[in-house]
Amino acid sequence: MHSKPLLAAASVAGILLLAGCASLTDGLHDVHTEAFVDRDAAEAGWVGVAVPDWLPADATEIRTTATNDETNAVIAVTSDDDPIGCETAQRVSLPFDGRYGGIDDGDGLPEEVLRCGPYEVVAVEGGWLGWFTATEAGQTPDDL
Repeated sequence: MHSKPLLAAASVAGILLLAGCASLTDGLHDVHTEAFVDRDAAEAGWVGVAVPDWLPADATEIRTTATNDETNAVIAVTSDDDPIGCETAQRVSLPFDGRYGGIDDGDGLPEEVLRCGPYEVVAVEGGWLGWFTATEAGQTPDDL
């Protein structure tokens, strides 16, 4: 009789535990992860470097993981709009972390991407996946 509320509570606890796992292991891997509901929230709370200019104005569900020294970053956004200020170019790197797709999910990445300032960006279902990979020691997106 009381099993449904207990099961629901256990499910919620399990979801919270799983959601917190990334942040718990981030410290072990020298990365930090943030999530923002929209671009305004991202501009107010972005950590480490400036908010990427390429983020569409309608971007929501913005998730980012970056190395603590900001030499690698991966960003996933939900958006119907195109990234801002981008040009088509050959892909030169891969996202350093596959938690938002592009590596571990088997989708692969195209040889041609959007070059959005120092970021490479590709369309994914419902939005965009972008990443920055330093080409010199200590380089961050703000340096380019």
